[in-house]
Formats: sequence, structure tokens, C-alpha cells
Amino acid sequence: MLLAAGWGLLLLGLLVTVDVAARNAIGQNIGGVDEIAGYIFAIGISWSLAEAFYARSHVRIDFLYQKAPLGLRSLLDVLSILALGFAAAFLAFSGWLVVSGSWSMSSRSASVLQVPLVIPQLLWFAGILVFLAGLAVSSLQACIALAAGRNRELAVRFGIMSASEEAQEALGPREEKR
Repeated sequence: MLLAAGWGLLLLGLLVTVDVAARNAIGQNIGGVDEIAGYIFAIGISWSLAEAFYARSHVRIDFLYQKAPLGLRSLLDVLSILALGFAAAFLAFSGWLVVSGSWSMSSRSASVLQVPLVIPQLLWFAGILVFLAGLAVSSLQACIALAAGRNRELAVRFGIMSASEEAQEALGPREEKR
């Protein structure tokens, strides 16, 4: 899903380029690019949420986190996963209301494209569901690890990255000297 979202953004860049070139060359745009961009952005974001979670990229405030003892950090990590899961569940519930409403009313976009709205909404909703499923599995794993006292495992899998971990990730894998 992440690769498809990335390719979608690349194709959108190409489409915008063609639209701008057409406007400059012939004074006409190709139409619907802004609508398509909205769909691609919404779908791409929802399809990227789970990967951002597994990459530990979701924003958390770590003002005191790094100074807290490992046991407290583990508890905070589990609570943050659960809170994110509740937010994702609310988003999924609300998303389902939107999708089912569009389906029942056979809603179409109010543009020349007349896109049945249920199509991009279902694709967006699928990303939310994958995110929610990943959070549900991770919540269970994190709670089990917390109950078993596996605080180091929790820190590695679900904790906030330290500045040195972020720097190491940005540099990429190290090659061993021979």
C-alpha cells in the first residue's frame, strides 16, 4: 500500500506537470486535476499511516519521556498505542459512515469527472482499516510484553526514538570494515 501511495504521488506530479504545460501551451487545462489530487492525497495518507506507526514516526511529546525510567516509558508506550488505537477506531467508524452514506445515496463528485465517491472513499477507508488492524495487533503484543516485563522489547519496537537513533536511521545501515 505504501508503494502504491508513493507511485500515486509520482503520477500526480506528472499529471500536474502536463496540466501546467497544457495551460501554458494551449491556454487550456486538462480538467479535474485538483479533484484527482485530493483523492490521491487522502488515499496516500491513509495508506501510509500503518507504515508510519511501524517506523515509529507518529508524533509524541518526549519532553520527559527520555528522562523517565524504563518501566514508566514502557507503560507510556503502551498507553500511547492504545490511545492511537482509539483515535483510529473513531476515524474508522466515522469513515464507515461517510462510505456507507455515499454508497446509499449513489453520490458523485460535483465536477466534470462525476466520480462515484464511494470508489476513492473505499480506498481511503481501506488504509484506515489496515492502520487500525496493525494497531490492534500491536496493542495486544505491547500489553503482553508489558505484563511479562519485557521493557527493552517495548522500547525497541514501540518507544520514541532517541536523537541518536534518529540520526543513525537517517545515515542508513553501516557497512562493516574489512
